Amino acid sequence: MRTMKSFSLLFMTTMMIWGCSKTDLYQGNNQDPDPEPTPVKPEANLFDFSTTQSINLGVDYSACKAGAVWFSIYAEYPLSDDTDPVLKNDIQPVFEAFTNTSGIFNEIVTLPAYAEHLYVYTGNFFVKDQLLECDVLSGSAKVTAQSSAAATRGAFARTRGEDGTQTRSLETLYQLSYIVDWRTGDKTDTRIYKDWHTPLGTWDANTGRPSYLMASSDESYSKMAFTEAEMKSIKQTIGNTLVNKGHCPMKYRQAYDLALTETSEVAVTVVGGNTCWNSTMGYYYYPEGQTPTKPEDLNIIMLFPNTQDGMSDFIAKRSGSGDKYNGNVALQPGDMVQLMYYPNIANGDYSGATKEFPKGTRIGFILKSNGWGMQKPVGNKKYHNIYLGDLKGTKISRQYNSWASSTDGLSYSTDDAEQNTADKGTYGIPNPTGQARTAKFAYQNAEGKQYAIVSFEDACNDDDFDDFILALKPVGVFENLPNPEEKETKTTGVYAFEDLWPAKGDYDMNDAVVDFEQVWNWKTPDVNTTESKIYKETVKLTTYQNYVTLKSGLAVTIDNKEAPTSVKMKTIKGADVKEASFEKDGNTYLLTNDITGTLGTQFVIEFEYSGGITNNQKSKVKPFIYRNEDGGRWEVHIPKEAPTNKMITSYFGTLDDLSDPSKGIYYVREGNYPFAFFLSGTTIEPFKKTILVRDNEKKPINELYPKFLEWSTSGGKNNNDWYK
Repeated sequence: MRTMKSFSLLFMTTMMIWGCSKTDLYQGNNQDPDPEPTPVKPEANLFDFSTTQSINLGVDYSACKAGAVWFSIYAEYPLSDDTDPVLKNDIQPVFEAFTNTSGIFNEIVTLPAYAEHLYVYTGNFFVKDQLLECDVLSGSAKVTAQSSAAATRGAFARTRGEDGTQTRSLETLYQLSYIVDWRTGDKTDTRIYKDWHTPLGTWDANTGRPSYLMASSDESYSKMAFTEAEMKSIKQTIGNTLVNKGHCPMKYRQAYDLALTETSEVAVTVVGGNTCWNSTMGYYYYPEGQTPTKPEDLNIIMLFPNTQDGMSDFIAKRSGSGDKYNGNVALQPGDMVQLMYYPNIANGDYSGATKEFPKGTRIGFILKSNGWGMQKPVGNKKYHNIYLGDLKGTKISRQYNSWASSTDGLSYSTDDAEQNTADKGTYGIPNPTGQARTAKFAYQNAEGKQYAIVSFEDACNDDDFDDFILALKPVGVFENLPNPEEKETKTTGVYAFEDLWPAKGDYDMNDAVVDFEQVWNWKTPDVNTTESKIYKETVKLTTYQNYVTLKSGLAVTIDNKEAPTSVKMKTIKGADVKEASFEKDGNTYLLTNDITGTLGTQFVIEFEYSGGITNNQKSKVKPFIYRNEDGGRWEVHIPKEAPTNKMITSYFGTLDDLSDPSKGIYYVREGNYPFAFFLSGTTIEPFKKTILVRDNEKKPINELYPKFLEWSTSGGKNNNDWYK
């Protein structure tokens, strides 16, 4: 045995020497003739899979002299395709902000990458160019409004066709009290209101301009007229409260009339109007506690026979330049009337008239749509301007049997199905109970004094409530009105994570899906003193169904550029709202350690800033999923985003991960799928029909979104709206 072992060892040694000699002989070196190939490290895809872009956004409304202007950026055309378009309810802006008090915004902002052609919209009543368009070119987008609606109104108003003939006659204003046959323009026998009173004075028979407008020589003029600074602030409030072609917030649609807290004189000043109609306005009053209950109870005093100021943006677009009202332009901004109190008005007795209204009196207003519209008969046809409405086979003006009262229950409008069909939805917003069709709110100055503002909706086809707007003096004599001091902006998106990292996973991107919303509350600035600022910032993260068994948590890192005054936390699930105290690790909030166990929960963090922050001081928010392990954390972030300092770094570079922490590169891999991504400018709703459907579990995302791979392989250059 020993001899055999010795032989075997000798043989093996000989063969090894021979092998080495053979290699030297034939190859001239010591290399193996068939070496094992060295594994080639996969190449990382360094595309960050970002769905956002940073652009230098410039918006200039300085020519409009409207103060700080609220504007919205849309990535698609935001208006309906009607002849009289309104803002679409199903399209949300991708960015909103105030300009500075000079009307200029110029900052770096973050928009969805798919926003390549921008629609810049402001519903500001005093900006003529309300919708502007531009392309994003080389990281920049800029628009400039050319003119002011108020300036154009003033110029147009000077073309009034006054001829000096004065009247108090209501003969051609029979629409004020009666239903009119919309087919012919003829009065019917159906009376809705009592005949209006005309004790204030006469008006121009050709235009409807009152002879009783206050003049600078009037005794009460100095205390009733607004200063230039006051009017700027009033316009500022109106411009950022009412959104032309949008919906007036319900909180401003007050059902009660203005109530005097002390005996006082009262004057109304025309701020302007944005309607094609030549309407008629009256006022009425009643003691506190004696609110009229039906339309025929009102004792209406003629205030403005014709409310038209000559600058409807609709008329301008519809019919081009020129006087399309046949001279029927009566008013311009700044026109003022002092209201008179007639104690015996109910009896048709105007004796005892006084400028002072008793304490506790409530003052109401009523607007008759198109009440002056029958002032221009031509032959046997009656119309008021070149725009005749959309009624086929007739040359009469639209017959709006519609009255807008400031008192709940005292408005009136018919709902004629035949007319509604013929007139393309004129009565699209029925008002069968006569609800108030006015908005009432206030500009509040630094001393806390309120300037009352009343604005009207003149028909039943939209709800922007900017058809005719009045401001009242004196200041601070009416019961408190809502003070529109805040605006809200938000950004939305969806986060999706694969929880098998550093393994590549199945690319279905539904292991952890989180709906994201960041909201900012702005204080409306005083145009004369301050810039707009954000006073509250809210982060909302909502978890949605996933189909995994791994237990992962949800966390968020929030980098506040300014220290908040206070921080509040809560959770919301359905109607259940609870205060919360999330575990905090530096600037990271650990919201839950088990997403699956908290599905459908919204995690909310609110930051308040007593001094306010600016648009470029918004906090940076970075959600991620995590698991606690041995004093550290396993974390998954979106591509290239750095983890927190609790991350267990030994995971990097293992399995399918190709992170290179030395170069600041994290969560990347080869191929065209990420471990996670953020989809900007969307909400969770569309994904409830795709990646969150149970039957789509384990389906790669490109099967549900065919444009995904074209986007991914192009590095985001093509089809950047693939998820839309």
